[in-house]
Amino acid sequence: MAKLFPKVSFVHDETPLSWAARQAAFHKGGRLVPFLNDLRIPAIDLARGLPEAVMRLCETAGQDPAPVLHNTITAIGARRFTLRGHDFSAEFTTGVETRICPFCLAEDQVGRDRPDVAVRHRLAWRLATVRTCSTHGVPLRDIRVGKWDDQLHELQGMGAVIEAEIASPPDTEPQAPSDLQVYVERRLEGQTGPVWLDGQNIDQATRATEMLGGLIAFGPNQQAATMTLPMWDEAGRAAWSLVSEGEHAMTEFLCGALDTSTRQEGQARPRKAFGMLYSWLSASRLSKDPGPIRPLLRNVIRENVPLVAGQNLLGEPVAEPRLSSIGSIAKTEGVHSTTLRNILQVAGLVEKRSGSCDADQIVDYARARELISTAKYAVPVTRVPDLLTTSRPMVAALVELGILTRIHDHGELKSKIGKAIDGRSIRKALADLRERFTEIDEAPEDCVPLAKSAERSRVSLKVILELLFGGHLRHVFRLTGHEGFSAIHVDVAEIRSVLESPPPGLSGDVYFRIP
Repeated sequence: MAKLFPKVSFVHDETPLSWAARQAAFHKGGRLVPFLNDLRIPAIDLARGLPEAVMRLCETAGQDPAPVLHNTITAIGARRFTLRGHDFSAEFTTGVETRICPFCLAEDQVGRDRPDVAVRHRLAWRLATVRTCSTHGVPLRDIRVGKWDDQLHELQGMGAVIEAEIASPPDTEPQAPSDLQVYVERRLEGQTGPVWLDGQNIDQATRATEMLGGLIAFGPNQQAATMTLPMWDEAGRAAWSLVSEGEHAMTEFLCGALDTSTRQEGQARPRKAFGMLYSWLSASRLSKDPGPIRPLLRNVIRENVPLVAGQNLLGEPVAEPRLSSIGSIAKTEGVHSTTLRNILQVAGLVEKRSGSCDADQIVDYARARELISTAKYAVPVTRVPDLLTTSRPMVAALVELGILTRIHDHGELKSKIGKAIDGRSIRKALADLRERFTEIDEAPEDCVPLAKSAERSRVSLKVILELLFGGHLRHVFRLTGHEGFSAIHVDVAEIRSVLESPPPGLSGDVYFRIP
């Protein structure tokens, strides 16, 4: 293959397209596309950074391909690219816009007989986050001609536009590049930075920083679509300290922003609080993974905003909200909101409000669900004697002994639900009777029903039940064909005998006999 001569050396900071355009100007005195056609290199392949196109150009020019490939942004999929081992989306680059520094291009041409051979497009200018010239401290300019070959970033075809930019330099005070820009350039050189940023793709890190910075610098009413290049640069600067400190600092800031918005709005509204950051992360057509900023914001919202189970929150359904309204919980759990309100009032989680809707009160969802689960087992006190085939006094004694338990152990129970008996304790008491005592067809003559035993032994039912469930009575039988406590027969003589020397641990009632 014929070699180009003399050699136009590749400059360490330029792009392969820039180098090819300078060669076209030097060897042909013309534009890039015809030059590449002569070399049988499709311009679009070189624009996409395909290795075979870059290698063919290097071979023809007699250039070591290593530094050229090092500066090659290569297409690897639909709007996905890679550079120096870093994969990123098309938005990480300037796209078809050609970003320039007028001062750099002016200096390229000083003292040159062939300015078109000297001006070069820097690799850094291809990165969207690079908005300040690191040499001159001025804002970079975006230019384009409006033709299909804008994507080639051929400075040699933009002479008039470039001359106009050089003739009207930026009227701003020089400033250092943003820390975010410096971070991006250093990361592409293999250096490390803040841990939270290094833990994600380079485009995720920059996008999250700038979106968070947009909220910090311009408030929640700012829209990303109306942001200018200087505004994006300011946004990156505004968020740098937060992202550098990591998740804890960002979480604190987001919680503070939500708290401020909630006081202003009267309710927690994430879209109002987080503005463009929330709009970006909640977009239904968000095709690119935004990285760890999304679960971070999702967790802030889940921990501080009333939600509904199953609600889509930043791309994921909420399985277990931390906070929710009484009305939403009632609907999700299938209970009436008034019933739920009563349960929560008895548990002391909410207070009754006058002149307002109780259903919109916010409560801890997990605690409410736990109480609902318990309340589903509630059995009205009036039904318990029938279920246990016993009397109300015996039910009261069973409750006092803890054999039966109420739904809520509350100091001042005012709700019928609170006073209800837990059905699970009823089932356990019945199961204990069936499992612990021998079943017989006919009770011995010296054994009588429990209720009768209190009368015969002149001992309270509570004491007899203590002896019964404490395992201190051996002659206890359960009649076949009967259920509950009506089936239980005990030996009165044994009760008297045991109480002659009461076993330890019995309540003080054992010392007070019925007259």
